[in-house]
Amino acid sequence: MGLVTLLDERHQWYRASEHLKLGETPREVAFCAHAIRQTEMFLVKDALMDPRFDSNPLVTSDPAIRFFAGVGLFTAEGEPIGTLCVVDMSPRILAAEQANALEVLGRQVSVRLEAMVQRKALAEVLAEKERASANLRASEELFRAFMNASPFLSYIKDAAGRLLFYNRSFAQRFGVSEYAWLGRTDEQLWSRKLTKSVRTHDLEVMAGGRMVETEEHIRNSDGTVSSLRSFKFPCHDSAGNVLLAGVAVDVSEEVAHQIELERYHRELEEANDQLRKLAVTDELTGLRNRRSFEERLVMEFSMARRRKRELSVLLIDVDNFKTINDRWGHAAGDEVLRRLGTILRTTVRLPDLPARYGGEEFVVLLPESGEESAMGLARRVMQRVATEEWENEPLTISVGMAAMNESLENGFQLVELADEALYAAKRAGKNRVMVHSG
Repeated sequence: MGLVTLLDERHQWYRASEHLKLGETPREVAFCAHAIRQTEMFLVKDALMDPRFDSNPLVTSDPAIRFFAGVGLFTAEGEPIGTLCVVDMSPRILAAEQANALEVLGRQVSVRLEAMVQRKALAEVLAEKERASANLRASEELFRAFMNASPFLSYIKDAAGRLLFYNRSFAQRFGVSEYAWLGRTDEQLWSRKLTKSVRTHDLEVMAGGRMVETEEHIRNSDGTVSSLRSFKFPCHDSAGNVLLAGVAVDVSEEVAHQIELERYHRELEEANDQLRKLAVTDELTGLRNRRSFEERLVMEFSMARRRKRELSVLLIDVDNFKTINDRWGHAAGDEVLRRLGTILRTTVRLPDLPARYGGEEFVVLLPESGEESAMGLARRVMQRVATEEWENEPLTISVGMAAMNESLENGFQLVELADEALYAAKRAGKNRVMVHSG
């Protein structure tokens, strides 16, 4: 029995066969999948004696193939597409002249398949060309109708600056007929100064190969001056010549209100910036507030746990702050907090986050810092506080430090550990750093 098959990555189809009634089979059981991988003929004299096929369902059940001989079918570029093969339900030996005939027939089938593909492609190209011609005629009519109905000024120029097309709005703007200016150049239409400016800009747009938006001022037919927002962009005609297309819209009213609009936007943006800062900033110290700190804490804790990174927290409290307020007044207390905020802001690393936690308490979040690094920062802060020239009396602080461990479920527990260490520092006499030992 003779067969012509086609194959893709997963299937085999029987496109022409004598007696054998098969539609398609999986590629993995196809004899042809072996034949298509080589340039010479593929031969199986007895499939039951061949370990590659002795358990193949095409051999062990219908159609019970025992003999197979096939040659690959290829496109003109050498791409494999299928096979021409002969099969039998009994073992066979193929004679030399039979093998030669099969190879010759295979080349003929390849040529005929290629011709069929080319004829189909040619027919599709011709049909597409006819459809394109009809669409082009309809598109040109639609283009003219759309452009003339448009309120925008539209035009097309060639590389020499000659007008090839302009719409009705353009004609009405300059008080001419719809055909009077066709073929006329910039030099024939505008003043020498305007022509030079327009030509320079047009050539830059065509050379740049992209759309450019500009604002232009033109004198109307009644002598008034209008402001136009113009969009210029290069395009090509059917011969590949570069053309310049332009669309313009009257924005005279917008220009009249532009200054007011810009002022409004500037004030609005300034107000929004202020609101954003107030939402995350402590007004007295300029540091982040507690809300901002806790939002960052949640994110950093999640990241540290997921990526197995270190994370530490310093909780800082001003020693005897109530005494400072009582003795020197609340203004003095506020100044202490402001200066301590400055010390923290200028001492921490760039990735660290200092914040005012509430009252006289401050907190520092230290991403990718373990106990040793956090203790180093705590000592530097205490040294800065000790050497600072305070206005009324020397100032001391107590610091509690806690580092992340696997038992913690969230970042707030880390702050609680630092708080416990802080209270331990207070109980131990203040003016010191304590590490949570649990």
